[in-house]
Amino acid sequence: MFLKSKRLIERKEGLDQLKEILKDKGKALIIHYSCESFVTSHGRTPRVTSISVRSMETAQMKSFSIHIQAQFDGKNFNNLNPEDYDTLEKKMLFEFYKYMKSNKDKKWIHWNMRDSNYGFEAIANRYKILGGNPFHLDDDRKYDFPRILGKIYSYAYEKNKPDGRLLNLAIRNEISTRDTLTGKQEAAAYDDKEYLKLHRSTLRKVDIMDNIIHRTEQDKLKVNLTKVKIYGLTIPGIIEIVKNNWILFSIWTILFYVLGAATEPIVQRYFGLGQ
Repeated sequence: MFLKSKRLIERKEGLDQLKEILKDKGKALIIHYSCESFVTSHGRTPRVTSISVRSMETAQMKSFSIHIQAQFDGKNFNNLNPEDYDTLEKKMLFEFYKYMKSNKDKKWIHWNMRDSNYGFEAIANRYKILGGNPFHLDDDRKYDFPRILGKIYSYAYEKNKPDGRLLNLAIRNEISTRDTLTGKQEAAAYDDKEYLKLHRSTLRKVDIMDNIIHRTEQDKLKVNLTKVKIYGLTIPGIIEIVKNNWILFSIWTILFYVLGAATEPIVQRYFGLGQ
């Protein structure tokens, strides 16, 4: 009995986390958001422009955005002054946290939303700055999908350049990136007050994430790694590669059968088996 390698143990952890998320898709939500550039915010918490949340079971989308809130308030979202923006952003985040609180028992799947620069904490800090009281979602309800992918495939599953892992992975898997913006493009869109563009990009990225999760579940996701890198260059790893490839498994079975048939007379001759 072969002991499993560290790579296979980590891979099993990732697959178990994926199974945990997807065992009840009615309780799984995908979240992504867009915000002001970290560079142009000059060290302060970046303003939030839009947040999108998608149900994995129904594919229904819940959106919170500056341009929608501006229309609710009868404002021209192409011509907002800083005071207008603060008011609209606070209202938008109030609605977001109300939604989060009503879905606090769901599993929130995200893409690198881990810290005070970009993540749940950054959104909460922004709301506090505006005078709000954010709802605290328990950390065990948050699932960082890139980390799960890293455990399943190893952390070199995709390159960061030129457009970031999410979009690079989408392109590799021929998933539409229509309406998406890169980091630089999002910064430019914010500076140009193109909030609708930012919102569309957020919506599309949530759709991409859903597609990537589905392909991972079906074991059809293409990554920037060989099977050896995914499973590890060990005897257990090689066995896993063979088990997960029907062509290799068929060849292995035939070779094992031929080898057994060829060695059977020798075994019987020297050990007297079958007499």
